[in-house]
Amino acid sequence: MSVDSTTIEDLPSLDVDPGEIESFLLVNGWQRVAHSPGVSAIWENAALDSSVMVPYDSEYRDFGLRVRDALRTISLVHGIEHTALPLQILSARSDIVLLRADQLTPGDSIPLSEAKVLVDGISRMMLVAACSAIRPRPAHPGRRPGAATDFVANDLRLGHTIRGSFVLPVFVRHEGAVENSSTDPASGPVVFSRRVVETLASGLEATRELLDPQGSITLDDAVERGASAEMVEAVGAMGGQEGVRALELRFVLSGSIPAGSDMPSRIEVPRPQVDQVEKIVGLLRRRPTEAQGRVVGQVVRLERAGNDDGGTAVIDGYLGRSRRRVRVNLSGDSYRLAIRAHEERAPVVATGEVSLVGRSWYLTGDTDIQVRTV
Repeated sequence: MSVDSTTIEDLPSLDVDPGEIESFLLVNGWQRVAHSPGVSAIWENAALDSSVMVPYDSEYRDFGLRVRDALRTISLVHGIEHTALPLQILSARSDIVLLRADQLTPGDSIPLSEAKVLVDGISRMMLVAACSAIRPRPAHPGRRPGAATDFVANDLRLGHTIRGSFVLPVFVRHEGAVENSSTDPASGPVVFSRRVVETLASGLEATRELLDPQGSITLDDAVERGASAEMVEAVGAMGGQEGVRALELRFVLSGSIPAGSDMPSRIEVPRPQVDQVEKIVGLLRRRPTEAQGRVVGQVVRLERAGNDDGGTAVIDGYLGRSRRRVRVNLSGDSYRLAIRAHEERAPVVATGEVSLVGRSWYLTGDTDIQVRTV
């Protein structure tokens, strides 16, 4: 793309503020080399042999012109089409989930009642995806984990609908996010908010297969991937509205966190059959829920205070399909077993109620630990 092929007027500055532009530049290797507080800043990228000025004060008459000039430079040097640029900039610190109902509706509007079902549906899907990211279950009745409700309350934002269509953008913020303390050597630390987005995607794919009468996925596999009765109900409510042919979710992932190679960028769920929705929801709700979580792995650290006969064992292992570092408080013979397993590097199996406290995963309640026999 040449400079001449993209006019300044073609580049949208709407919904992109200077702070978001600077977040994009920072994430993509630019450095601020000059700064006039409240007025502007100069950013450079030596590898791209480029510089850009980011204006701050919207009171200046040429503010919009300078923002568009900055966007044109970014579009050119990063090879991003100008129509896609705003979302790329907004995703610097947030994942973006774009929800669209493919429906037979004239114009760019839908009835308020349908809009409410879509907003309620995506909110419910995000909440149960957060619950499944903590612990996969066939259903999530009753009180939800505090980490899941806090995530929905603090880390989700609904953006303006995309111009020219009725698409709901949901921003999943990563700044100040709770980190899963597990570390996958291939991808680095996993941020909880990103894990929720990944669980939403895999759970939605599993839900699509469950709602296909010809699908071959098992209930247990679907649950492990993030599907639940509540997610199926939400898809049924949103996709079952009059005139809806399919639900489409697209994912624009933040460059600030490495993305898994199997993360889809787009998922489409055809209009579900009402009887199939009811059938799958019933099966999931009747599915037995394990009273305890089970982590399989190795004791990588022991923490002991004073002369107590117990302490905390940190286990690096798998809870279902998710790799996590889980802390479990032990005493007596259980703690001595953890010491022996740590010294001998023997695999262990620990059970308990899974919870996320601050930045750490715990097994609590009636806990148990055993050396795993191969």
